[in-house]
Amino acid sequence: MWAGARRHAGRVRSAGAGSRFVGVLALLTGVLLLAGLVTQMVLDRRLTATESIRERSVAALIAAERLRAGLAGADATAASNVFAWVTLAPSSLSPAERRSVYDRVKADDFYAGDHSGDVSAGIAGDLTGDAAPGGAGDGAAGADPAAAANPYSAALRGAETALLDLREIDPGACDPVRDPGSTHCVMTRIATLIPEYTGLVAAAVANTRPGNPVGGAYQNLASDLMTRSILGQTDQLVAAYGDRVDRDYRQATSGAAEGALLGALGGALVALVGAQVYVFRRTNRMLNLGLVTATVLVVGAGSAGLVLLHGQGERLATAQRSDYVPTTLLAASRTLALQARTCEFLSLISLGNGENADRCFADAVSALGYTPDGQPKGPSSGGTLTAGLTALPDRFAGQRAELAGDLGSWLQVRARAVATLQEPPPTAPAGDSTGAAGPTAFGRAIKDTLASPHFERFVGGTDELLAQGTDSFAAELRGAARDVRLLTGIVVVAAVLAVLCAGLGIGSRIREYR
Repeated sequence: MWAGARRHAGRVRSAGAGSRFVGVLALLTGVLLLAGLVTQMVLDRRLTATESIRERSVAALIAAERLRAGLAGADATAASNVFAWVTLAPSSLSPAERRSVYDRVKADDFYAGDHSGDVSAGIAGDLTGDAAPGGAGDGAAGADPAAAANPYSAALRGAETALLDLREIDPGACDPVRDPGSTHCVMTRIATLIPEYTGLVAAAVANTRPGNPVGGAYQNLASDLMTRSILGQTDQLVAAYGDRVDRDYRQATSGAAEGALLGALGGALVALVGAQVYVFRRTNRMLNLGLVTATVLVVGAGSAGLVLLHGQGERLATAQRSDYVPTTLLAASRTLALQARTCEFLSLISLGNGENADRCFADAVSALGYTPDGQPKGPSSGGTLTAGLTALPDRFAGQRAELAGDLGSWLQVRARAVATLQEPPPTAPAGDSTGAAGPTAFGRAIKDTLASPHFERFVGGTDELLAQGTDSFAAELRGAARDVRLLTGIVVVAAVLAVLCAGLGIGSRIREYR
């Protein structure tokens, strides 16, 4: 009788010990799965922020920069063509020189017709959903080949494409009452201002072609509208999307991911060590192979996670420092240079009497970090170009020197043209009415301005650097996203294997008590 009671009590104790092992296994499994889930959520958030930099915020910023560059390029082209046509007025240029200017103007097809609505109607229609016939909404089937080759129309069409790309990247409707400063309302205002601008340019064309001096005044009004209103709106877009890039960067490089990973790793290790101690106290076995293997998996996944997260953060920081910062500064510099070019032509058209154009030129050049005579102010001046060139990696040292040289040379040519316009008119010998005294100041200023290749080289060099920087930045972002995806896979596999190993290790002890 007493022997049967003792056997029954032993079975009860064994069953209780087995149940306690089941409870330990359930608790350990829950902790490991929770640690894996928390880590997975943190990594997903970091991956989303990393991919958002490349696919949304940076894509929107690049489109906004393209919009700003296209509009500034269109204005510079319009002003240059008005200036080139003005040079055909009777002056001291030789017939061959005037013919060369005429051929260049006609080759651009800028004066082939009225371009007041060829692009702006398409922009307004596409943004409101009512595409105008022959506009961008109808595709390229009805496009005019001459207009396609026209740099002015091509620049505006590039701006239209950028504006439509922005609508796709950042969809939404404008609410002028609740949020008039939203990016959607800014895009709508730009779309409504462009037709007004192109109308003024068309008036400048119509008056300049027959030689009416008022053509230059119309171009002044158009450029003033572009600089003060339209480009001002695009600056708001660039600032808004730049803030989004900064916000995504903070999320993608935040130390919260490392902290969460360490917390999850610590919780899992505490649970595993606790389970190991409990098994040792119940079985007098120093180590449980399953629990040891699970511990190694957790430590290995955590170590790999810290290494990969640190590498991802370093990659993003390098991309920001070496590609993003200089690229955005150079893009802004390109726009400012085009604005300065527009003001240069308007100033020359006014024969040195355009105070507003001179002030516009000086402001744009100062924002670049240069003086009007082509001298750099230095990196501490806050100029976009001087700062952008300084931020370029050392591998671009040659291109950095070429850009600085081309801009300085262009500004020096412009300074000589201004000095030429300020010279007193030459005095012809008595009785000489043939103009033997030599070229007029305006004629010599024209020669200096039109013969200078430095500005075109500067714009071309900037475009090349922008393309290289954008490609390198995108490649670094793809690499950073790859690191996070790899870590996500490691965490999932390690969590599953750790749970299986823990189950096998404690399961063997459970079976001993059955």
